[in-house]
Amino acid sequence: MIGVHIRLLAAALLLCCAAAHGQHVSVWAGGGLGTFLSGGSGAGDANASRIVTVTITLPGDDFALRAFKGTLERPRGTPTNVGDDDFDYRGFDAVITAKATGLPADAALGVARYEEAYHQGYPDQDLGGRILVHRWGSHLSALRSWRVVRYGELWAESDLHYAPYRPRQLVLFLNVGIGLHL
Repeated sequence: MIGVHIRLLAAALLLCCAAAHGQHVSVWAGGGLGTFLSGGSGAGDANASRIVTVTITLPGDDFALRAFKGTLERPRGTPTNVGDDDFDYRGFDAVITAKATGLPADAALGVARYEEAYHQGYPDQDLGGRILVHRWGSHLSALRSWRVVRYGELWAESDLHYAPYRPRQLVLFLNVGIGLHL
């Protein structure tokens, strides 16, 4: 538990330091579809997803740091003994921008903390009641934004998340949204 708090504090300090010397700050909110490629209901069962991100680009706009929070609604295909039908996550990543690579989209690599609620205990214990189980996993993103008006942005993003639960879950997200770019 202490290790998680230390990691979150380090991420917050890093984001604050970057904000003090950042080139731009973006706030995006949106939604789309998500599907379990493994460990869930399968790729044919897409569900609604939502995400909010805060991005700080470093001077020169070649690199950025991003914090995000999202959820995937999953009314079907929930693993055994899971009492919560949401796949909630929050995390941070490092972004290399299209300006730096010459590619048509930005790329991000990071970590996220995934949360699930279990009623019977986890993994094979009867603890009674409901407990929240958190697991850290990696994710990879490709994202693209387009400026509209002075401070507005439209964006699209595709994420691949790995959550090391039992069973292991590999989730693909396709999200679009709007944001502010300051």
